[in-house]
Amino acid sequence: MTMTMPARELDRLSLSGLTTEDLPELSEDLTGRTLLDRLGQMVGSVADVMIDAERFRAPFLLIGSGGLLGLGRQLRLVPRDAIARVEEDAVYIDRDKDLILSGPVFKDDLTGDEAERHYADVYAHYGITPYWVESPLGAGASDEH
Repeated sequence: MTMTMPARELDRLSLSGLTTEDLPELSEDLTGRTLLDRLGQMVGSVADVMIDAERFRAPFLLIGSGGLLGLGRQLRLVPRDAIARVEEDAVYIDRDKDLILSGPVFKDDLTGDEAERHYADVYAHYGITPYWVESPLGAGASDEH
């Protein structure tokens, strides 16, 4: 593997001023849809889509889970490369619920190297090569599911 470009800080699609029309790899906004694991178990909901506004990429879904009436709710990133399929009201991830819920908790206030490490940790948790790394298997390739 070789590094191509460092990761940039990401923005929430909802706050970026961009739309899905600006992001060729994202045909529709997935915000508000239920997130289901590979077995169809509910994990949470898509709170937003995280985007790299400079590269016009959408590498992560921001997932909200747990809590009651917003209290105790945790946010986690899920690589978009882990999406198995999208339906009108749901997004299916090709991993198990336990893996998703044991992922790193989203940290919104990180910048620079800390942000890049956080994003890399999320990709590593899912066994997916980060989009800013070239791999013999291709960007975003994964050896396991």
